[in-house]
Amino acid sequence: MRISFCKIFFLSYLLTCAKSEEPHCSKYDFEEKVLEKMVRMEFQMERMKSEMEQTVKSVDRKLNEMVEKQEKHTLSIKTTQEKFDETIEALQNKTSEIIDTKLKELQILKDQIVTPTVVFKARLNANTAAPAGQVIVFPTVLFNEGDAYSNDTGEFTATTNGTYLFTIALCVQANKYLYVGIMVDGVAYTRTNIYGDANYGCHTADTIAVLKAGQSVWVQSSVSSSGNILQHSSSYWNTFSGVLLHK
Repeated sequence: MRISFCKIFFLSYLLTCAKSEEPHCSKYDFEEKVLEKMVRMEFQMERMKSEMEQTVKSVDRKLNEMVEKQEKHTLSIKTTQEKFDETIEALQNKTSEIIDTKLKELQILKDQIVTPTVVFKARLNANTAAPAGQVIVFPTVLFNEGDAYSNDTGEFTATTNGTYLFTIALCVQANKYLYVGIMVDGVAYTRTNIYGDANYGCHTADTIAVLKAGQSVWVQSSVSSSGNILQHSSSYWNTFSGVLLHK
C-alpha cells in the first residue's frame, strides 16, 4: 500500500502549477481532479490487493488445517479398523478352539454312552468230536459284527469293556453224553451236562459276563463220549453266539 515518490511529486507539481497559472475552472483544474481520482483508485486497488492476498492466505491455512485433520481422521479410522480386525480374528480363533474342545468332549461322552455293535454267531458244519479239555471250534460264521470272534481258534475276544451275553446250543447224538462249559480266560462261567436221546433234541446254555477289553471266551468240553458226538444236520445246528449288552 505505498505510492511511489515520483507519482506524489508529479501530482504536487501539477497542482502547484495549476493554481499559479490558470483560473479555478481551467482545464488544469479538470486534470487535477482526474489525477486525484486516479490516486484514490490506486489506493483502493492496493488495499483490495492486500485484502485479497490476506484472504487467500487465510483460505490456504484453513484448507491445510482441514487436510491435516482429515489425514489424522483417516489414520485414526485405519488404526481402529486394524484393531477391530485383530479382535475379530482373535475371537474367531478362540471360538474355533472352544468348538474343537467341546466336540472332543462330546465325542468322549458319546463313546462312553453309546454301546458299539459287537455281536456274532457261528455253527458247526459237520458231525464233530469233543474230547475232554478241547475247545470246540465253530467254523461257519453266520455274522461277526465287530470282528471279535475267530473261527480259527473258536475264541471270542472282547474289543471293549462291557456286559456280554453268550449262548450255546448243542445237539448230542443218541446215547452219547457231553459235559461242557462256557469259559472266560480259562474260568467256567457256566456248565451243563447233555445226554442225547432218540428224539435228537438240542440243549442250550448261556452266561452273562462282565469283561474287560482283551479277555477271551470259548466253549470247552470237560467230559464226553468218544467219537463224533455232536451231530450236525440241516434241521438242527450246533451254535455259539455272543453279544455286547451294555458298555
